[in-house]
Amino acid sequence: MIAPDDLAFPQPVTEDGQPATILRELSYHKPLLSVISPGGGHVWLVSGNELVREVLSDAARFTSMFDPAFADNRADMVLLDPPEHTRIRKLAARAFTVRRIQALMPEIEQLLASLLTSMEQAGPPADLVPALASPFPAAVICSVLGIPDEDRLRMRRWVSAFTSVAPAASGEGSSENDTADALDDMHTYVRRLVADRFKQQGEDVLSALIEARSGDDRLSEEELLATTMLMIVAGQETTAKAITRGVMVLAGSSQWSRLAAGEMIAEHVVEEILRHQSPIDTAIFRRAKMETELGGVPIKAGDQLFVSLHLANFDPDARSDPQLFDPGRTDQGHVSFGHGPHFCLGAGLARAELAAVFHTLPARFPDLRLDLPLGKLHWSTGSVVNAPTSLPVRW
Repeated sequence: MIAPDDLAFPQPVTEDGQPATILRELSYHKPLLSVISPGGGHVWLVSGNELVREVLSDAARFTSMFDPAFADNRADMVLLDPPEHTRIRKLAARAFTVRRIQALMPEIEQLLASLLTSMEQAGPPADLVPALASPFPAAVICSVLGIPDEDRLRMRRWVSAFTSVAPAASGEGSSENDTADALDDMHTYVRRLVADRFKQQGEDVLSALIEARSGDDRLSEEELLATTMLMIVAGQETTAKAITRGVMVLAGSSQWSRLAAGEMIAEHVVEEILRHQSPIDTAIFRRAKMETELGGVPIKAGDQLFVSLHLANFDPDARSDPQLFDPGRTDQGHVSFGHGPHFCLGAGLARAELAAVFHTLPARFPDLRLDLPLGKLHWSTGSVVNAPTSLPVRW
């Protein structure tokens, strides 16, 4: 058996999308593990539910900044700590109110219906990833930001390169040059998009971000640029992976039949998909700002931490039978959208999209089932977010 200190992270998930068995077993006994990162160095893997929440809620001890000397951090709220993060988030949140998301629902439902109609007309079998899981959230985020339809495909390519964490030589992910080129191209495109919207505002979310203000404060152009790029990346990949993985665990099951018959609440199913099939199945980064301790273990200033949302969702001390996919569970809480100051700003929009999918898709395709055994599906392994790269289905 591999000693914990010699264990590489991340590890591939099981064929049904659960955290690797060795990680689940080790995490149960040691919710804070020393593991080997993709770069070869030792990092702390935080996997227990309580410890994950502690780290994510305590920006005074654990920073999200990779390097405090890196100047580009100043506009990207993902890489900022309070109070700078709080200021940007407060302004950006004005574009994601419950009322605004409700107003988007007719358009979201229309985009979904169009994709399902195309899938139905093409007939079985179908690959759910290019037919629905990938284009639907891309269409939604591009629509709400006012990005032209013809630019959606390259947006998806940029996002795929941007979320890569594995070297190209591994056969997965993108090279550093590919990722840098994608980031530069995306940066140039979004800067032009923001500049155009400054000149002529509309009813889209980007216009709402431009107009958002708190007193005399408003987002700078650089902050708008960083926030828009974050929305494009987070708004596509995580939702696409959640759709893919959700259909994977449900299709052909009695739960799918019950969902199609209206005997299960789609929103409850979505929450269990998010818990059991967390799209971010690797980890998010934190760095210790000072000497401290976590779970009784001394942590040095500068130590790097990988915070696993997926493993936290499988903590048996937080919920019963965590390996069981059960939309009816009463202990349904999860940390798939994060916790604390950096809780996902777009969680409401993601939930709305997912609820629309898992209400409408089973109703229109009540006999949907996988066209391959789980063990035959090929998973991406070179990204922050992972799922089967293809999901053949028939009905």
